[in-house]
Amino acid sequence: AAVGSRRSFWTLYAVLFVLLLLYSLYFLCWVDATITPDRPGGGGKSWKGIASSIFASRRLWRSPDLARAQPPPLPLVASKSAALASPPYDIANFLEAGLVGEQEALILHPGPAPQPAPPPLPPRPAPSPKSAPAGSASSAALASPEGAGGAAGQKIWHHCAGQGDRCMCPGTMRWGTKEKWLEVTPPKGKSVVDMECSIRNLEDIAPGDIGKHCDCSVPPIMPKLPSKEDLMPVEKQNATQRIAEGKPFWMFCASQWQECICEGKVRWGNKRTWMVIEPELGQTQITVKCSIKDLPDNVPGDDGKHCECWMFPNSAFFQRSNPGIRLISGAGDTQENSVLSCESLEADARSGTDCGAQLWSASEAFCSEAWTPQANANAGARAMTLESMRQLMRVWVEPRFRGNYDRLYNKSGWIERAFVNYYAGIPTGKHTRMTQELVRSVHLFSSTPIVVVHFGFTTAESWTPEEFPRLVLLNAAPIPVTAGRSFNFNKLRAMMLSRAVVGVQLDSDQFVAPGVDRVFQRTAEEVTKDYPMPILPAHFLDWGPSGEGPGGVGALLWNRYCPAMKEGKCKWQTQRWGHAHPTWTFWATPFLGRWLRRNFRDESLPEEGPKKGLRVIDVKEDEDLLNVGIWEEGGTKQWCKFDMTDPTEFDTLFKKQSSDNTGNKKCIAGMCGDVTGDKRYHKQGVAKVFYTAHHAVDPDQTKKYLKILQEKGADHSMAPPILYHGRFYKTGEELKKAVPDLTCLI
Repeated sequence: AAVGSRRSFWTLYAVLFVLLLLYSLYFLCWVDATITPDRPGGGGKSWKGIASSIFASRRLWRSPDLARAQPPPLPLVASKSAALASPPYDIANFLEAGLVGEQEALILHPGPAPQPAPPPLPPRPAPSPKSAPAGSASSAALASPEGAGGAAGQKIWHHCAGQGDRCMCPGTMRWGTKEKWLEVTPPKGKSVVDMECSIRNLEDIAPGDIGKHCDCSVPPIMPKLPSKEDLMPVEKQNATQRIAEGKPFWMFCASQWQECICEGKVRWGNKRTWMVIEPELGQTQITVKCSIKDLPDNVPGDDGKHCECWMFPNSAFFQRSNPGIRLISGAGDTQENSVLSCESLEADARSGTDCGAQLWSASEAFCSEAWTPQANANAGARAMTLESMRQLMRVWVEPRFRGNYDRLYNKSGWIERAFVNYYAGIPTGKHTRMTQELVRSVHLFSSTPIVVVHFGFTTAESWTPEEFPRLVLLNAAPIPVTAGRSFNFNKLRAMMLSRAVVGVQLDSDQFVAPGVDRVFQRTAEEVTKDYPMPILPAHFLDWGPSGEGPGGVGALLWNRYCPAMKEGKCKWQTQRWGHAHPTWTFWATPFLGRWLRRNFRDESLPEEGPKKGLRVIDVKEDEDLLNVGIWEEGGTKQWCKFDMTDPTEFDTLFKKQSSDNTGNKKCIAGMCGDVTGDKRYHKQGVAKVFYTAHHAVDPDQTKKYLKILQEKGADHSMAPPILYHGRFYKTGEELKKAVPDLTCLI
């Protein structure tokens, strides 16, 4: 009886086990058919399908997120359309033509578009997120990961940055992990979210989760990916051949931080990474601000980013473009209206004039293979090529100002006295308007011509010789973006290329006032064969090794001139920091060429005992380079402050001031103090001379001040232009007589 009971028990147990096994197999078949229908081996009741379902179930059980579609990382390419999983694209031809590398091809064609994800799991309770930081987002909300798919109306998300890293997203950014997300959109007026992905800037949306990160979703704002021509590097397009065939080509338009105007599409980036911007429907012209403030930073860390214009060679727009930009873009060498080149500079040197000889001494290193470097003048790794530097010595006169040029320049190609300005800007842009007001002020308050050297794409057609009979408008190529030099070194180029016997340099954010012509005579008296270097006005701030301005903290130049790194202890600094508004004569052109050459050829100043070496390319700006050159060559002359720090300083001249018994005016209203003195050079302060205004960045404000200057000058109700120690003086001679130990020139 006992044996029979045991047999019945094991029989019942076996039957139950078989039934359980059959039920389990049925359940797994159902899983295979419903959860993984698109996976190879799934979707059927086969044993292979059952086995595949088992592993799929294990993965789902371990991590539900792993079953969802994982989007590709955000591409670093720079086309707004590159974020789209787009129409079929002939990547093989791109590779064969050498337009893209294998990695770029994968970015352009990452594979099938992500599939819609399954419905999200219910989110766990989470704290409500705080609003995104002011100024960096316009909305914030909890979001589930349904956007990982590509279904209609859904966002496509790409990984942008891990926790603690910076995300730059030209669209909507989200912060979080798994089911918890905070969406952040660009601030008002911006197209890019730029912020650090951390709990310092954003809500700690998943406390304790170290997997928090930022994703980016780029809106589909362009209908197609870039074409072969869109990605073609300038050096490979053979612009000359395309022009001969009447085909459009890419032409340099604007450097980073400038604006580009183009009758066609524009591309932004560098080398083989580009974002293409098409004109809107019905537009014939497009204006683009070429900066990472307005466009995605598609090549992070590359300071050579710029804009190029899709140019049609037979168009009137092409004919109006700067011949210098055509030259550096490989679009031909225009001889018409060419007024300066290496050949003409060398010929001028053989004419026997001092002017020609000095300018050729300044230019020979940029022009001639026969130039022999002096000791310690070896070129460095970042030296510009001779061909590139030769192109930078070319100058063309703007055709409509040819008459002014022929009238104001002599037969040798020199102008006796001139203000000289340099600028680049679109015809309707702010920089052009600022420059126009500067030119207008010269015509109002001076009898001297002004030479404007234009380094931009196209000039303002509204400028005419009838309105500005003393304006000479010249065109020259900008410094190539591949050189990695500041645009402001074009200032020194303009001073050389203008061929002024006596020159006064003016920036576009300046205007001149009555009495300014006196500076020319004083410059001719001070800058001579015995003192052959430019003279700068004293800076309103006494920059030193602890300052935060030009040449300040982190500037390597102080290691050479101020090894003690203490204010007032700068052994090899020969004068106070000067403001980069130099005056010069032709005797100083070798100085200009010498220091520009040292920067362009990446030369180094040698170590001299305790005086440390200095790589000249580490001197980053025009003002820094002018000061370094003057100190290195022992310069000691410095103008009193004839470039007022702001137009509002002129209000002091307009106010009613008191007079003493002799009729001399005392300053009792307005900004009556001197420019602050320093411990070594101008202990009693620096005199103010109201000949020009600096920081005139608002053209409408400049118009207002020019009108007041006209009115006050006409009725003689304005105070005299020189102010020192609370007294006004009419002339420099009068001031020198009253203050014989004056330390600045006037």
